[in-house]
Amino acid sequence: MDRQTTFLLALGMLIAAALVVSVSGWVLFLRDRALAKIDPRSHHPHHEVVEES
Repeated sequence: MDRQTTFLLALGMLIAAALVVSVSGWVLFLRDRALAKIDPRSHHPHHEVVEES
């Protein structure tokens, strides 16, 4: 492979990796918002769990 082909391949792989990370971040963000609407207590990450005896 010549230099230009190697560069374009590396650039394409970098763009693909950026898209994968971006999409997975949005999926996690939207899933967290959906769960927060279902359970308002999940908005506070440091809520205490009360165990019943």
